[in-house]
Amino acid sequence: MPRLLDKAVQRIKAAGSAKNPWAAAVASQQKAGNLKKGTLQATKQGQMRGSKSEAWRQAHPPKK
Repeated sequence: MPRLLDKAVQRIKAAGSAKNPWAAAVASQQKAGNLKKGTLQATKQGQMRGSKSEAWRQAHPPKK
């Protein structure tokens, strides 16, 4: 599992905002372009973002 996805699942679980945090994390990461559509494989962008700290990701949101 990509590091970025693991962190997203942990944040969603901590917030308690989703019934299925795994599905919510996968959907949001695929929408953002960090995971390839229909897979759990990280894109080049997702690998780069996963290697950065939380503070860096907050300062550099994904481009839409």
